[in-house]
Amino acid sequence: MTVQGLLKMIQKFEKTGSFAVQSGRGRKRIDSTVVEEVATAVQEESSGGVQPCSAREIARTLDRPVSTVNKILRNILHCYPYKISHVQESFPSDLPARETFALKFLARMELDNEWPWKILWTDDALFHLTGYVNTQNCRIWATENPQETQPVPLYPAKGTVWCGFTASFIIGPYFFEETGALGPVTVTVTGQRYECLLRNHVIPTLQQRGCVDRIIFMQDGAPPHIANPVKQLLKRHFGNARIISRQFPTAWPSRSPDLNPCDFWLWGYLKDFVFSTPIAHLAELKARIAEHILNVTPETLRSVVEHAVSRF
Repeated sequence: MTVQGLLKMIQKFEKTGSFAVQSGRGRKRIDSTVVEEVATAVQEESSGGVQPCSAREIARTLDRPVSTVNKILRNILHCYPYKISHVQESFPSDLPARETFALKFLARMELDNEWPWKILWTDDALFHLTGYVNTQNCRIWATENPQETQPVPLYPAKGTVWCGFTASFIIGPYFFEETGALGPVTVTVTGQRYECLLRNHVIPTLQQRGCVDRIIFMQDGAPPHIANPVKQLLKRHFGNARIISRQFPTAWPSRSPDLNPCDFWLWGYLKDFVFSTPIAHLAELKARIAEHILNVTPETLRSVVEHAVSRF
């Protein structure tokens, strides 16, 4: 026991004649009326849609201490602060299309359990050379503000990459670019360029693997994907029955990145690795993307596709 602690005990004995803990000296109990007020305030805020609801704001509205409101929220109402997640905007008209696609997907699985493992999930994405920093989650701990910044060029170099994968293999990456005076230049994805990619790279790769006759080709149906030359090429090699895309019998639902594993897994996975350290030039960006594509194992692909199937 410290000297200070011993002195406190002596003072307490001199004052009360006992070392026993006096009753009624614990924390004050929070009145049930205050709990009801806080619960009502939270309910009213929640019913108003997506909008901020802070303990400080509730305390100001009710004229109660912030510490009291925090205790009620956490210890009595078991509420916790959650961050809003940004998702793809959808419209009421999207729901019927999503339901129709999900029912078709599940019906095909009833007829053929192996059907989902034959799907070639495809997509393209834009990678900026400067990478990305999530400023909401990026914090620098220091005794003083270090005034750290990340310079962002007005027109950063970027690359558009295409990939496709099944539950057992991945093909790509392929980059949309043309040779300029100073080397490769990233170009916009058009129907003509997309058709060239499929005709010169994707379909030959599937033919070399000997699986083009059983692959189900999936694409999201962006305008370049449904250009007439593209649709003719896809029909010639896959037929209507083995194509998942807008403007085909099995139509991919619009604004559904949550169903495409390229969107909800692959691009985020790649960007986390590719941008873990600064990149000097576009060639290095492409090399890193290719390197990490090669490191994806069949076990990982199977797990990702199983998760995609579970979303239907």
